[in-house]
Parts: sequence; C-alpha cells; structure tokens
Amino acid sequence: MEKCSNRYLIEFKKILDRFNDKCGKNQFLTYYLIAAHPGCTEKSMAEMKKFVSVNLAINPEQVQIFTPLPSTFSTLMYYTEAHPFTGKKIFAEKNTRKKEKQKYILQERT
Repeated sequence: MEKCSNRYLIEFKKILDRFNDKCGKNQFLTYYLIAAHPGCTEKSMAEMKKFVSVNLAINPEQVQIFTPLPSTFSTLMYYTEAHPFTGKKIFAEKNTRKKEKQKYILQERT
C-alpha cells in the first residue's frame, strides 16, 4: 500500500551488486514478503512471483501471511475492505486455505 515503484528496488539491487563485484564481497538483500495482504489476490501473488524470479533472481522460501495488527492502515483495509484514504473497495482474503494458497504461489519452485 502506497509503496514506491519496483524500479527503485531493482536500481538499488544493481548498485549493491556492482559494489559487491568491485569489493569482492558476497553481500545480499533479504526480502520481507507478505501473502494475502489486503488488496492482493492469487493473480497478484503470481505477478509478484514472476517479478522476484526475473528481477531479483530469487525463489522465496520465507513468506509471511498477513496478520492484522492493531493501529495499522493494513488492518483497517482488512476489516473494512476499503482503501483508508480513498474509500475505494478492495479485496481482502479471509479464507485461511486461500491465504495459504497465496503463500504457496510465492514459494513454488520454478
């Protein structure tokens, strides 16, 4: 929600990779991925899987399923099924098995 473009992550990773090559280091980024965040569908997860596979060259192993926490916009979105700033309706997965499926989509071996 309200995150900057993926291009910034890709640019940052390229810079890090260049510095690693120049300095002979083997440093890497650790990504925090969440499945079933309000607004995400199985299609969203498939798109994210493609993005991380192609652009980040990773196959995620650690993926957290969204958990509503007090006092966050994400929780507000989850319970109201609406964007907190625009009021526009959004999808919020409430079925546990379907949440697990979103997680599985991200973790599938390709």
